[in-house]
Amino acid sequence: MKTTKPTTPVPKAVKPLWTEYMVRWTFLTKLCGSIPANPDMVKSWLEARQPAVKPAGAKSITELKEEVIASLLEGDDVPQTLLRFQREAGVLSMRAATVRAHIKDCARVLSAQFIDKVQGERAFSTRVINGVYPDETQYWLPVRRPDGSPVREADGVMDKAVHARGPRGEPLNCLKSFEYVEPAMLIFRLKVLGASVAEEDLRTLFLYGGVHGYAGERGDGEGKYTCELIRTE
Repeated sequence: MKTTKPTTPVPKAVKPLWTEYMVRWTFLTKLCGSIPANPDMVKSWLEARQPAVKPAGAKSITELKEEVIASLLEGDDVPQTLLRFQREAGVLSMRAATVRAHIKDCARVLSAQFIDKVQGERAFSTRVINGVYPDETQYWLPVRRPDGSPVREADGVMDKAVHARGPRGEPLNCLKSFEYVEPAMLIFRLKVLGASVAEEDLRTLFLYGGVHGYAGERGDGEGKYTCELIRTE
C-alpha cells in the first residue's frame, strides 16, 4: 500500500505590528515656549497638567521637575516670569510626549464633532489614543528651521497683556512674556498599531491639528502648521 508523506505546512505571513510614518510639521505662525523659567513654579505647572491616573513607568512629579529645571538652563539670567523652551544639548527642543498629547486632544475633538461612530467599531479617539505613538526612541524633538538646521536660540521674546477676574470679581491684570521661534519646523517618527488608524485619517487628524495649533499661545493663533506625512517601510 502506497503511503503519502505528510506535507510541511507553509507558515502564514506575520503582519507587521507597526505601520510607521515620518512626520514633518512646518509652522505657519510662531512656535512658542510655554515652560515657566521660575523653578518654584515648575512643580505647580506640572501638577496642573498631570493625568488623573499616573501611567505605569511614568516619571514622578519630582523627577519631572528636576528634568524640566535642568533643560531650562536654570543658571541663565532670565526674568522669572518668562515662558521658555526646554533645551537639550544646547538646542531648543520639545518633548515627544507633548506631540502625543496634541494628537490625543485633536482626536477627541474630531471624534466628538466630526467623525461619526460606526456601529460595532471603536470610536476614532479610542483607536488613536490606543494605537498612535511617537517613536519610543525619540524623547526630545529638536526645533528646526525649514532647511533642517537646529535652532539654538529663540528669535525673540513677546509680551502679552493678560486680563482676568479674581474670586470676588476684581480685575487682575499682568504681563506675560514668552520665547518664540519663527520660522520653525519639527520632524518626528510616528508608529501606528497595525491598521488601527488609516493614513487618510491621520492626514485628517493633522489637517485639524494644524489649524488648532500646537504648543503655547494657540488661543492667539500661534503654533499653526502644515503637515507632510510619509509612510516608511
